[in-house]
Amino acid sequence: MSSFDEIVNRRGTDSFKWDMILNIHGDDILPMWVADMDFKTSEKIIKALIDRANHGIFGYTYRSEEYYEAITNWYKSRYEVEIEKEWIVNGPGVVPMISFVINIFTQPGDKVIIQTPVYPPFFRVVENNGRKIVENKLIKKDGKWLIDYENLEKSVDNRTKMLILSNPHNPVGRVWSIEELTKLYEIARRYNLVIVSDEIHGDIVYSPSKFTSFLKIAKDNVIVLNSPGKTFNIAGLPNAYGIIPDKALRQAYKNYIENLELLIGNIFSLEALKSAYNSPEWVDELVEYLKNNRDYAYKYIKRNLPLLEPSLPEGTYLMWIDCSKANLENPYEFFLKNARVYLNDGAEFGDKNCVRLNFACPRSLLNDGLERMKKAYDNALEFEAFRLPDERFEICRNIREEVFVNEQNIDKELEIDGKDEEAIHFILKHFSKPVAVARARDIGDYWKIERVAVLLNYRGYGYGKMIMEHIEMFLTSLENKKIVLNAQKQVKDFYEKLGYKQVGEEFYEAGIPHVRMEKRV
Repeated sequence: MSSFDEIVNRRGTDSFKWDMILNIHGDDILPMWVADMDFKTSEKIIKALIDRANHGIFGYTYRSEEYYEAITNWYKSRYEVEIEKEWIVNGPGVVPMISFVINIFTQPGDKVIIQTPVYPPFFRVVENNGRKIVENKLIKKDGKWLIDYENLEKSVDNRTKMLILSNPHNPVGRVWSIEELTKLYEIARRYNLVIVSDEIHGDIVYSPSKFTSFLKIAKDNVIVLNSPGKTFNIAGLPNAYGIIPDKALRQAYKNYIENLELLIGNIFSLEALKSAYNSPEWVDELVEYLKNNRDYAYKYIKRNLPLLEPSLPEGTYLMWIDCSKANLENPYEFFLKNARVYLNDGAEFGDKNCVRLNFACPRSLLNDGLERMKKAYDNALEFEAFRLPDERFEICRNIREEVFVNEQNIDKELEIDGKDEEAIHFILKHFSKPVAVARARDIGDYWKIERVAVLLNYRGYGYGKMIMEHIEMFLTSLENKKIVLNAQKQVKDFYEKLGYKQVGEEFYEAGIPHVRMEKRV
């Protein structure tokens, strides 16, 4: 059994994920960004590398029959796909291989489709090679990310030559179904597009989702790229492979690689792949641990940072978090500065309102990161109390008018009752945005809270409870006496949960049934 709870100190190892970020931003940063796990790899891989190092000779090497059998057996046993050894081509990494196929099968000025938000190198390899990006944005419906087939087909013209697919999708975590991939291929065939399927996250899939290699859909005009780098946390041993059943495409690729003299593999990378693809039990344990981390992170964010909208990934160990409801100018910068957590900036994936969180780490590290984010989220809450005259009253007036006059059809003259001058007014802000207001008056032997209003877009996130708790603390700090309010009957249960009790009979105010409630804090 592997111990994924073990904390492995990665500082001082020239870690791209850790050392580079700490050197730039400080030792107190917690990196939760690039798709690099904080777990030791399989013991089989470690032993194979040690044994190979102990041999002591590191001459030229080649990819043996055992190497190719490891790949064909893995696709058969894990993905239920039969492939032939001859279909396999080699390369230094999945992203470089995408760059190669762009150069081989398209011309400068041609168009390449990517489906955003998506892995940032997809943008770079297209643009840096002089091709034009066509963004087919994914659409989110009922919490699930979907391919926009209608827009996809509309975006194709006679210069569109290729579609690059992330399968499973990084960063939104979709594991594309057979039906979705089939529909995608039908469009590709109609317009003679080459499909390039990046399947590097294909092993990290959570039940009941099931990974479907594009090779199950079709073989003509299809290029599949993969590597054990993500699954086994061996990205520092660069090595990748492609599967190209289409003979013409395969020969064109092999000619290109030969021209670049990229034929010799790294001894340790080749040993790592063979041992990796002989470690299925390690992958099963890993996926189970990651699933528990995924569920924990998702529930934590939904419960404690409710304005943020995480996608529940069906695959990958990456969580895409939409921060647009928080109205943050730059969510990545916010959490870097205020939580000291380094996340991926969503702008690099095609959506500046999002961040990407890597949950492939021991649970204690994940919990630390989430608690840091929660603290920053909570600290962005502001509570203000003031008396008139004060220009901030305009905020209270506008929110009260929106809630009581526009939504509840209360007469404006009744809402502005002439008692604001004697009241203490309260504003609750989150991320500098006013979300709730209220006022309170001193009625001799009790405080009376009135005009509690939460903006419609911010209801259901706990702001009503928050502003009431802040008001109670503020009032009792002035004078500790009971607090009274007239609650609309429809929200009576809400106030009861806050400890208020009904006193007296139901009555009508502004045509709306109310009950009088009180509480001794």
